[in-house]
Amino acid sequence: MRSPRGTPLYAIAADVGGTSVRCGLVSAAGRLRRGSYRKTPVDSKGPADAIIKTFVAVLRDNLRQARRERLPLAGIGIGMCGPLDYENGIVLMRGLDKYDSLYGMNLKQAIRERLGLDDKEGNAFPLVFEPDSWAFARGEAWLGAGKGFRRILALTLGTGFGSAFVADGEILGEGPGVPPPFGWIGSLPFRGGLLDDAISRRGILTQYRALSSAEPPAGLDVRDLAAAARKGDAVCRQVFEGFGQMLGAALGPIIRKFGAECLIFGGRISKSFDLFDESLRCGLHDTPSLRRVTVARSINLATLWGAARLVFTKI
Repeated sequence: MRSPRGTPLYAIAADVGGTSVRCGLVSAAGRLRRGSYRKTPVDSKGPADAIIKTFVAVLRDNLRQARRERLPLAGIGIGMCGPLDYENGIVLMRGLDKYDSLYGMNLKQAIRERLGLDDKEGNAFPLVFEPDSWAFARGEAWLGAGKGFRRILALTLGTGFGSAFVADGEILGEGPGVPPPFGWIGSLPFRGGLLDDAISRRGILTQYRALSSAEPPAGLDVRDLAAAARKGDAVCRQVFEGFGQMLGAALGPIIRKFGAECLIFGGRISKSFDLFDESLRCGLHDTPSLRRVTVARSINLATLWGAARLVFTKI
């Protein structure tokens, strides 16, 4: 995909999480432009103006580089944690301990105005939003571990967890085997609660507290448990084995119903995949459609790939 003068098209792609914003210039062939990648901390509990200034500053850096290097831009794509009205860019997060100050704000309009995206004739420069889990799945299906598979289930494991269903390169928000709303399986019931309660950071820490005889130290996180497990700590190893078993029990029926061929993991907890891989696969033995279970090709870049791909599909 090239501009009229033969130069490859680019998109500014952003991945907005709860603690940082990643951004970069991605070509229509999926190449990240040298010098464009940024990872910037964001205080998601801070005031609205400070948060928006961070978003705009990161995007402006990429916009300036594109103009300086005369790169033709197709638009800006943003994968962002939610809930949001993604079509209109209105923030709906409240009571989630992140971005509360943006509640009800038209983020798309705020970014447009501060970056001066629309030209003098009033033509709107493309700016699109989608859930970060969707962008992650789109990116891995395009350039990552899901390439070549028709039906993919992608999960992002972290503070909570996101999910996305892909069929022939397209994200499915509804339909056979895709639970509403938007294919988010965290809202499904599981063992007396919701799946999001168990398959998440807090689920792993809850399991550790249940198995440990001592009160866990303040500030303990999943990465600490993973480090201890790799050093042979029996309780920590048991925590991750149990996590894999829970995943297998929860995902098996979903995979069978959707007919997923590839299961891909992203997010911070997926960096501990080696500790729950075996027990997960044991729980997924009765899923005949499944051919690959894997970590993302790029946990850091997949959402950028997907956000850029969304822009190119809108042209």
